[in-house]
Amino acid sequence: MSGIVVYDSGCPYCVTISRIVSMSNKFDTVPYDSEEVKVFLESEFEDPGFTFYLVEDDKIYFGDRAAQRIAEKLYRSRMSGKFFLKTYPYFSKVFSVISGRANINQPVCTDERCLVNTEKGGVVNRRSSDEDEYNELLEKSVKG
Repeated sequence: MSGIVVYDSGCPYCVTISRIVSMSNKFDTVPYDSEEVKVFLESEFEDPGFTFYLVEDDKIYFGDRAAQRIAEKLYRSRMSGKFFLKTYPYFSKVFSVISGRANINQPVCTDERCLVNTEKGGVVNRRSSDEDEYNELLEKSVKG
């Protein structure tokens, strides 16, 4: 499975980023408000919050960590990833206010699956395996 970027379709910045990302052919993109995505995120997090996600085979990146991982994969440069990491929170807040979605809530991450958990983002091991129903739901959502 390629990485799947979950974005806010009501945020012009997020939509623009998702279009740029999807042109790379390295990621699929799907809006956060898709019913399949909501079901998937609720299966992975007690409280999924409302942020930017990157779903890979075995991990879920969210917030600034998702932005950094995408930048690293797109540009193959840790420096680009670091730049994106530093600018993502600023642009994210500005555009979320402009789009009327000022509250960015990170997922609740309190168990041993948490690999990185900061105020602005994190990384968790996925609960579900590659062959489960949630991957099918995400794939259906990406194609739909």
